[in-house]
Amino acid sequence: MYPLLKINKKKIIENTKAITTRTEKLGIQVTAVTKCTGGNLEIAQAFLDGGATSIGDSRIINLKNLAPLACEKWLIRVPMPSEVNHTVAYANLSLNSEIKTIRLLNQAAQAQAKTHGILYMLDLGDLREGLFIGDGNPTNAEIEALISDSFAKLDQDLDEISTMKNISLRGIATNATCVGATIPTPNTFGAFFKVKTILEEKYQIPCEIISGGNSSAYYLVDNQTLPAEINNLRLGDVILFGRESAYYHCYDYLHQDAFILDVEILELQDKPTYPVGEIGRNAFGEIPNFEDKGIRRRAICGLGRQDTDTDHIFPIRSGLTIEGSSSDHLVIDVTDAETSYEVGDIISLRCDYVGALHAATSAYVDKIVY
Repeated sequence: MYPLLKINKKKIIENTKAITTRTEKLGIQVTAVTKCTGGNLEIAQAFLDGGATSIGDSRIINLKNLAPLACEKWLIRVPMPSEVNHTVAYANLSLNSEIKTIRLLNQAAQAQAKTHGILYMLDLGDLREGLFIGDGNPTNAEIEALISDSFAKLDQDLDEISTMKNISLRGIATNATCVGATIPTPNTFGAFFKVKTILEEKYQIPCEIISGGNSSAYYLVDNQTLPAEINNLRLGDVILFGRESAYYHCYDYLHQDAFILDVEILELQDKPTYPVGEIGRNAFGEIPNFEDKGIRRRAICGLGRQDTDTDHIFPIRSGLTIEGSSSDHLVIDVTDAETSYEVGDIISLRCDYVGALHAATSAYVDKIVY
């Protein structure tokens, strides 16, 4: 059935091997992130076959699907208080920033006769999750005061965590680029490593894991400028799509086409390129802009914004142009195509991270791993 998302397992294994070969030389282990595939078991195994040492996902339901895998599994989104029981059941480790939730995890782990690992999450400036400590260079007195309060809270939290019998504080973690679009640099981690020193010297807690971010930090691996203290990265985008997510640089040693979305042509007709009548808002409340290109051949395909983000899919064959989309229809100009199309023919589209994320988790898109 179409639309059909085809995921090339061989290319993902090759990408993982190419990346882990480089990270291992720097003493970095890779937690491979499966959320873009909806926690697909075959792809998770491909990550492990390629050299990843653990699997991470942001959704408990996906970690539950991955339970058969004999590896460590991380919940990489801060747990909801309502899901602590499932977090302990299906994740060996979770990223945390709230002491209330850590208390609940301790209770859940005690009830399940387990020890649950945590990484304490620190915000270096991207302004998503984590205790805000900045990058070590406060820009004004107000931020300096906030950071001072944060380190006071950190002390309180660490004092309490050290008394918990069913929680194992295994290290620290941070994130970048996802909300504030901040790009990690070697100088970003000044305050981050200060916390490492506090853990090891004041609290005598070995900092086993220092997780320095996601695919936006991979360019620091490639140019060998990632600080030596970092020994873990949580990588999904760069493995699956062959590009880092700070500058969107694609690497020639990685595949960029492991995800292909096939769509079926429902209608094929010649039409004007400028609408007839008064133009208002489209189905999504947007006021679109149109260029009059005359009469063109337009293929209407069975895919829409309910299935994926249509700004993040790209025709593979030259001469095809995506002209627009609604909830259930994708309009592709095929006038300049190198081949002739018929109703019922298939058009293949390459997906980037966003396009694949939506397609892989849509109930309306069939998936195949090959």
